[in-house]
Amino acid sequence: MRSLLSRQIKAKNILTSLSTLCIAWLSLYLFTALSISQVHAKNTTTVNGIPVSTQLYYEHYQHLLKTHPHAKGKAKLEARLAKRALLPLVKELILKHEAQRLNISTENLEANKPIENLKKKYKTATSFQQYLVQVGETENSLRLKHWINALTYRLMKKSGDLAVTNEEVEVEYKRQQPLLKQAEKVKAYQILLKLPDHASPEVVNKVFTRAQELHQKLLDGSDFNILVQRYSEGALRSRNGDIGFVKRGDLIQNIEDELWRLNEEEFSVPLRTKYGWHIIKRGQKIEASQKSFEDVKDFLKDGLQQSKYRKGRRSFIKKLWIKSKIDSPIALRY
Repeated sequence: MRSLLSRQIKAKNILTSLSTLCIAWLSLYLFTALSISQVHAKNTTTVNGIPVSTQLYYEHYQHLLKTHPHAKGKAKLEARLAKRALLPLVKELILKHEAQRLNISTENLEANKPIENLKKKYKTATSFQQYLVQVGETENSLRLKHWINALTYRLMKKSGDLAVTNEEVEVEYKRQQPLLKQAEKVKAYQILLKLPDHASPEVVNKVFTRAQELHQKLLDGSDFNILVQRYSEGALRSRNGDIGFVKRGDLIQNIEDELWRLNEEEFSVPLRTKYGWHIIKRGQKIEASQKSFEDVKDFLKDGLQQSKYRKGRRSFIKKLWIKSKIDSPIALRY
């Protein structure tokens, strides 16, 4: 009985000790967490009194530390990575403040579509993550960059920084006129009988004889497309020999000369190139033309606006930066 009572007292003492230890650890944890939160609150970067997102900052900063392992323990390099993670978040608040001042909506900005396009480009989640490592971005920080670009464009347009006059568009039209010409084009088709590299005269003549036979079939009324399917060699066979619309300079010289000599729906005699023997058929013709000012003015205007945006966005944000009240434990400069 005494032994049992002794064991019970001993167990009770152990439980009391464990409870005291747990309370001590919990108190230490709460004190530490409170201290950390106070430090973070004290050191949070603010723009015009609004704090940046510490969650996005630490997410990006930790990602940069992982992708730049050589920076660990080196104060200057770590500070540089901290600035890189912080600057977009500061710009975000600066631009939001300006949008609010101008009563401009920050909704429906193209920030997700570029990310979706990148994911399609890299096909797998692993490949996309490897791309993020290469560029030193998280998916959230990359999305924020696109959001900043979209809002900056909207603000610059509202502020008149992207205004384009009719005179500017007309000057651009004259500058690009040579590029806006549509050259004369014709549709071309072919039957190809291939020749091997370094073909002997006997082989060349043998293939030429076959080409002559096909030419005679065409003269006798055979359908060009059927002959292509039965006898032509090469990748264009599956497309009924369709070369597409071509302009002068696109084809080998003797093929081009013969093509432009033919009338629509006419076909040539067998022609020799390094690839083999060809029978060419001419299709529809598109006359040369010049795109009018009215046809392209909107396209040219948009191009000029994009050019002004690329050249002026940094100075635009810098002006807003100078006017903003930025408080940060990290020395920031734009």
